[in-house]
Amino acid sequence: MTAKNTPVAPPPTGVQAGVVVKFDADRGFGFIRPDSAHGAVNQDIFVHVSNVEGRHTLHPGQRVRFTVTRTNKGPTALNVQAGSVLNIPYLKFLLVGVGSALVLLFGFAFALDRPSSLALWIGMWVVALSMATFGVYGWDKAQAKMANTRVPELVLHLLAALGGTPGAFLGMRVFHHKVSRRDFQAIFWLIVAAQVGVLAWWVLSL
Repeated sequence: MTAKNTPVAPPPTGVQAGVVVKFDADRGFGFIRPDSAHGAVNQDIFVHVSNVEGRHTLHPGQRVRFTVTRTNKGPTALNVQAGSVLNIPYLKFLLVGVGSALVLLFGFAFALDRPSSLALWIGMWVVALSMATFGVYGWDKAQAKMANTRVPELVLHLLAALGGTPGAFLGMRVFHHKVSRRDFQAIFWLIVAAQVGVLAWWVLSL
């Protein structure tokens, strides 16, 4: 029997715990990966917002508790209790991006013998954070292909807002990531417009 035809083990009964790996807020559905799956993609469980207590929108990375029923389309999560959004890995991904940028920044500063120009420091920060942001976009694209836990879009926007817009732009183009998401693109270009406005004000005030 080939791996393609290998039967998937039935989900355990009773209350389970897991993590949301994907959720489309506009369409109101997504998938939960139960802890019992040990990372196996073929055991993801469908979830609809109508089965979430309070009909709250779920977020990738969010912990949940739920029960499972079988339908003609496969296992479906019921009685979904969403964990705190504070447990979503926003902080982890943001720290990875900013931390990597700080390491690069200090590397640049050492190579340039601690430059004293504020403009040069800002330029080095933009380059450093852009490199880190580009890497985060590439990692998120790879996670999307493997249906693993994704980088929250808020983190991608925060990295851009903190100065990583060049890296974000290149990441979207090189990895073909988020380019078809109109809402994501709208927020990104609003961030760019705000940064251009702040830069113009700073230059004119010199």
